[in-house]
Amino acid sequence: AGDMAIGVTYARQLSDRFSIGITGKYIQQTIWHESANAMAVDVGTLFRTDLFGGMTVGASLSNFGTSMKLAGRDARTFIRVDPTKQGSNDQIPADVEFDSWALPLLFQFGVSTTAWKSDDFAWTVAVDALHPSDDNESVNIGTEVSYRGFLYVRGGYSSLYLAGAEGGLCLGIGLTSDLFSTQSVHVRFDYAYRNMGILENVQVITLGVQF
Repeated sequence: AGDMAIGVTYARQLSDRFSIGITGKYIQQTIWHESANAMAVDVGTLFRTDLFGGMTVGASLSNFGTSMKLAGRDARTFIRVDPTKQGSNDQIPADVEFDSWALPLLFQFGVSTTAWKSDDFAWTVAVDALHPSDDNESVNIGTEVSYRGFLYVRGGYSSLYLAGAEGGLCLGIGLTSDLFSTQSVHVRFDYAYRNMGILENVQVITLGVQF
């Protein structure tokens, strides 16, 4: 089994306080020789305030798109159209048709602020509230300590107040550096560890280019 998503994001700062972004993505889910595909968009906004050291308020809507439906060679079977007729062919090829399902629509609202800042260090805290279409509401909390905008250490806990949630602890580290000795292009590396309970531990590695 495997899942894949490929997306393209465009974001724009409309003012010194307000920005908006949109992502178009292609989603594929596979299990054995079956696969399902969908197209979806994510939309998000950020608003920066002067409250509590420059608190930022954000909101996003994710996975607004088409439905998914499995199909593939594993659905092929052979049937006998009329078993009451003697001599009828019992090897008529047919495909089992699966039901479709909607992508899990997710509305997310959050706030973050810099709780402490010096010439070298900055400490950021954040809280997110999630409202998914396929589950109950929950809350995520997180914090990040950065050193000179180069090294980032992160920690948090997800799925608070969600009954029956698995795991929750998240830890991570990130690095950024200039590319081609310019200030407009940056390479970013992020590593994250997450406790997924019954699914044990998940480790995520992200490599990105920002410009």
